[in-house]
Amino acid sequence: MKIITSAINSAGSIVYLDSELGRGGEGSVYSVKANSNTVAKIYHQSITNEKQEKIKTMVNLKSDSILTFTTWPTDTLRNANGQVIGFLMPRLTGKEIHKLYGPKTRLLEFPNATYSFLVHTATNLARAFASVHDSGHVVGDINHGNFYVTDQATVKLLDCDSFQIGTTSRLFKCEVGIPMYQPPELQSISSFRDITRTQNHDNFGLALFIFLLLFMGRHPFAGRYLGSGEMPIEKAIKEYRFAYSSSAPSMMMQPPPGTAHMGSIPFQLSGLFERAFSKESSRDDARPKPEEWVKELEALSSKLKKCNHKEGHIFSDVNRGCPWCDLEQKTGVVLFHAVIATTQLSNAFDVQRVWLQISGVTVPGTAMQLPNPTSISAVPDPKLVESYKQSKIRKRLSAVPPVVGFALLFIIPEAWFVIVLVTAIVTSAFYISDVSQLNQGWEISRTEAQQRWEKISQRWLREASDESFRQKKFQLEQYKKDYEGLVQLRAEKLKRLKMDRHRMQLQAHLQRHRIESANIDGIGPSRKATLEAFGIETALDVKANAILQVPGFGPTYTRKLMDWKNTIEKKFVFNPNQEIPHSEIANVDREILTIRKKLEQELLSGSGQLMQISNQIEVRRNALWPEVERAAKELAQAICNAQYRVIK
Repeated sequence: MKIITSAINSAGSIVYLDSELGRGGEGSVYSVKANSNTVAKIYHQSITNEKQEKIKTMVNLKSDSILTFTTWPTDTLRNANGQVIGFLMPRLTGKEIHKLYGPKTRLLEFPNATYSFLVHTATNLARAFASVHDSGHVVGDINHGNFYVTDQATVKLLDCDSFQIGTTSRLFKCEVGIPMYQPPELQSISSFRDITRTQNHDNFGLALFIFLLLFMGRHPFAGRYLGSGEMPIEKAIKEYRFAYSSSAPSMMMQPPPGTAHMGSIPFQLSGLFERAFSKESSRDDARPKPEEWVKELEALSSKLKKCNHKEGHIFSDVNRGCPWCDLEQKTGVVLFHAVIATTQLSNAFDVQRVWLQISGVTVPGTAMQLPNPTSISAVPDPKLVESYKQSKIRKRLSAVPPVVGFALLFIIPEAWFVIVLVTAIVTSAFYISDVSQLNQGWEISRTEAQQRWEKISQRWLREASDESFRQKKFQLEQYKKDYEGLVQLRAEKLKRLKMDRHRMQLQAHLQRHRIESANIDGIGPSRKATLEAFGIETALDVKANAILQVPGFGPTYTRKLMDWKNTIEKKFVFNPNQEIPHSEIANVDREILTIRKKLEQELLSGSGQLMQISNQIEVRRNALWPEVERAAKELAQAICNAQYRVIK
C-alpha cells in the first residue's frame, strides 16, 4: 500500500500530512502539519468521478452553520494528476455517542455526566440534524459511530461524505445504512444505492438516538416479544413494535426488565416518541422534526430536579421520586456518579466552630419529679361529711319502725303479718339504701381520680422527659466523630482497593472489550443491540444466566459469548506495580464527598434542631404541670375521702 505524505489543495498548495489518527474501511484520517485544527481524510482507493464531484460540491456548500455541527469537507485534496483523493475537514474532538448513552461506558468515559448532560446532548444532536436539513441535505447513514460528543455535550456529525447532498441541479445519494437505525419503510430493501433519502427518514433515526440518550442506551424496538418465535430489532422496526409505547401490549411487546418507563419524561416528549415510531410515521413529514425535539428537550432541561438521596441523580419533575434510585436498586447497576465540583471540596466547613454552637444550646435538664398524692394534705369533702351526718340520722330513724311495729302487734295482733312486712321494708329503706348509694358514688369518684392520675403521669414521663434532647445530642456527637474520621475512612477504602487490585484489573480488562466491537460468530449488530438493551454491554457483563434471559439467546449463543469472554480473560495479565485506577479513586472520593456533605448538613442544622427540641420540651412541661398538680390533688382528695369512709 502506497503511503501518502502530502496532497494538493484547491489553491494548488501542498498540504503535508503527519501521523495517522484513525483508519476506516473507506479511508484514513491524518493530522496536518502546521494546522492543528484541521485533519485530512485520504481514501484508500481511487474514488469514482461522481464521488469526486460530490466532494467538490460539498466544499462549495460549506457554511458556518453546518461546520458548527459537522466535520464537513472544507477543501479538496488532489494528487499530482488532479484527481480528488480526499479532503480537509475540522479536527474531530470527543467520543462516540454510544460511550455516553451506555451506562457502564458512561461511568468510565464521561464520569461527570448527569441526566442533564444527556438531555443537553440530545438537544444538540437535534440541532445538528436541523443544520443539515436546513441546508437541504439528509444524513442518511445514521449509526452510533457517526456521532461524537465532547465533555461540554456538543455534538459533531462525521463521515459527511456519505450524506445525501442536494443541490438545485443534482442529487448525490447516500448509498449506505445500518438497518437497525433505519425507519420501517427502508427495512425491506436490499440496497440503499438507488434509494432517495428524505428528511422524514432521518427523523426516525434522530428520534431513535434521542431515545437511546434519555433511556440509558435502550433501543426502542429491543423489547421482550410475548408471541412465538424470535423478534429481531429489524423485524420489530418493520412491524412498528415500539416496546415502550402505550400500545405495546397490543403489539405483544413489553420493555426489557430494569428500564425506565415513558412516564419518567413529560408527556409532550413521550408524545413525540409515539409519533416518531407509529404506523402513521412513514407518511411525508409525519415524524417530529429536529426543531420540535429542540423545543421539548429545552423544556425538559428547564424542569429537572435533584435527588434528595444521591448526589448526581437528576431527573424530570414529572416523577414523584427519583427513577434512577429505583433502577439502581432493581438492577444493581450504577447509572450516574456524583459530580465533584471544586467548590464542594473546599475546607470552608469548620466543624469545631459548628460544634461550639451545638454545645451552646441550653439543656432542658431532668423533668421535675411527679408529686406523691399520698403526701398531699387534704380534708374530707364537706359533702361527704354532711352525707355521713345525714346517714347517722337515718340510721337512728331506722330504729323507730321496729318499735312502732312491736306496739302495733299488741294492739292489732291479727294483722301481724302485714305489720312485720311493712316494718321490715321501712327499716331497710332507711338503712340499706342510704349506705350502699353513699359508698358507690364516692368509690366511682376515687376510681376516676386514679385513672386521671395514671394517664397524666404517663404523659409527663413521656412528653416532659429530656430523652429526645439527649438522643439528638448523642446522634450529633456521632456525626462529629464520623466527620473527623473521614480522612481515616478514605485511607481504609483506598487500602482495600489496593488489596483488591487483581479483581479491579481483571474487571477493567473485561470492561474494555465491548460486545458491540467484537467479532462473534452469528451475533451481528441487531443481536448486539438486543444484548445492550438488556444491560449486557461488555465482556464483564457476560454471564450465562443473564444471557439466557435475553429473547432469542439460547444455549448456542450463550456458549459463543462465554467462549469469547473466556478468550479475553485468558489474555489478562496482572500487573502488581500498576497503581489503583483513577476512576476507582474518584469513586471513593465521590462516596466520601456524599458522606461528608450529609454530615455537614446534619451538623449545620444540629444547633437549630436541638434548640427546637429544648423549646418543645419546655413548652410541654409548662402545659402539662398544671394538669399534673390538679390530678394529684384530686387523687389526694379521693384517698382522704376513702380513709374518712373507713373510719366512719
